[in-house]
Amino acid sequence: MQVTQYIIYNDKLLGVKRTVKEHQLKPNFDQQLLKDWARADILLRKNGVYYCCETIQEATIFNPEDDIQLQLEFPEDH
Repeated sequence: MQVTQYIIYNDKLLGVKRTVKEHQLKPNFDQQLLKDWARADILLRKNGVYYCCETIQEATIFNPEDDIQLQLEFPEDH
């Protein structure tokens, strides 16, 4: 599923994976089940809508000098 909506919450960038209207859910529904179904790690609610969100991780940028060089050793021919 492509994320097209983003939320900044507690200084974290979240991608909205699904939205569900509160009246479509049973009272005292299992929030973990909803998160698992949407493959989300955070569930937010505002104005009667639940937002199933995934935390967007910050990228780590490596400099070329930080790259690990692969060194292969070949057996010597006799």
